[in-house]
Amino acid sequence: MFQVSKQGIFVLVFLVVSLSASVSVAQESAAADSDLPVLSLDQCLQLALRGNPSLMISNERQFIAAKSVTEAYGAFLPDLALTRDWGKSERTDFDADVFAPGSFPMIDSGGDTLWFTTSFPTGETRDETINTKYGNWGGAVNLNIFNGFSKFSSLSSAKSQLKASKASTGYTRELVIEEVTTAYFNLLRYQRLLQVAIETRDQAAQELERTETYFRLGSTAKSDVLQQKVRLGNTKLDVVIADNNVKKAFNNLAFSMNRPLAVAFAVDPSVLDTDYAMEPVSTLYAQALTNRLDLVSSQYTLDSRKSDVTTATANLYPSLNLFGRYNRSDNESPFKFGSQVSESTTFGYSVSWNIFDRMRTWTGRSQAKANARIAEYELEQAKMNVQVEIRQLHATLVEAAERAVVSAETIVQSQEELRLAQERFRVGAGTTLDVIVAQVNLANSRGQEVQAMCDFLIAESMLHRAVGSVQGGDTQVTSQ
Repeated sequence: MFQVSKQGIFVLVFLVVSLSASVSVAQESAAADSDLPVLSLDQCLQLALRGNPSLMISNERQFIAAKSVTEAYGAFLPDLALTRDWGKSERTDFDADVFAPGSFPMIDSGGDTLWFTTSFPTGETRDETINTKYGNWGGAVNLNIFNGFSKFSSLSSAKSQLKASKASTGYTRELVIEEVTTAYFNLLRYQRLLQVAIETRDQAAQELERTETYFRLGSTAKSDVLQQKVRLGNTKLDVVIADNNVKKAFNNLAFSMNRPLAVAFAVDPSVLDTDYAMEPVSTLYAQALTNRLDLVSSQYTLDSRKSDVTTATANLYPSLNLFGRYNRSDNESPFKFGSQVSESTTFGYSVSWNIFDRMRTWTGRSQAKANARIAEYELEQAKMNVQVEIRQLHATLVEAAERAVVSAETIVQSQEELRLAQERFRVGAGTTLDVIVAQVNLANSRGQEVQAMCDFLIAESMLHRAVGSVQGGDTQVTSQ
């Protein structure tokens, strides 16, 4: 009949209890996570894009650029002005002579006497007050026919600036998506590392109980128990640190979503699945030159600066304007000569040519050309920066993918080394230190795999932004 020793029974009971405790801890952790709402990456992106201050500022700049285009169109329309003046005055003459009506005779050529009525001073004086009212209203229209092509160049510059602003708004949106995606992956990174820390702590607790059992049975030394206690204390500290990192990562994600005081929520770990695929650098760089929005914005800015050169040259040409004016006046003053009500209509054209303006046109034109050259240099510099950025991110992807492969192989090796170390310690052919080293190696291998996977996904997200192929977050911010 099969016999089981007391030592074997004790070890068997210990393993069953340890396994039950591990299952209970895992169930409690899963239950706690299940109570929280789960937000996918796309949902987080939509929340972030809905009220991001940087995106709203960029959007308002686009709104201003659109109004500049409307203003440039308005330069082709005539100026219209209406005027209306009304006033009432009171005039007082002090010590004015008093005149009395009278008549005097005159004899014409025929000998007849003619009497003429007039006024004669009486020698007296008095103050006289006269109240008068007057009113004028009129209208004027002025249309510029030619002004050195400045209206066309200003319109072209405004349109290019609007396109540049739209591209800048799109690139700001991609930066927001990249920031939120990075924070999302970092939260998943630290959650996975917390799981590794918890599993390592539970494993250390099991090893401590196993070592204490061996010590009570007299098959191991007290120093082995002490080593395992120190190991358990270190793993507990690792759990505390990992848990703090999770909280910090959650705060960073909430902040990137413009909700720093957001209530706790869970994230979807399925986004960590990846096949570590990547495209060649040459293909990525070609896509960036065509799709990257900050390069598009720089190109439109260059076009706008070139149009500004034509605008600055406008004063070298004559200016032609058509005008028309109408005015009606109603003046009740007794001192006004002619009719009290009058109106006038004027129309014509005017040509002006500024021959010398103290070199302002020439200096302005030179400055506009310099600004155009600066915009061209900035575009070329931006293209070189994009090439360097893509190469660096691609190298990061390659490195992270290789680290993930090596980590997966190392995990298998570390698991086998831990099993052998535990078996050697059980039969007395190994030491506790061997087991602890194997445990540390296994924990490091798991952590390195998590780090490599998250580093790859974050670099991939940054690469999508670098080549202009960002996807996610359907919410678009519009200006008021």
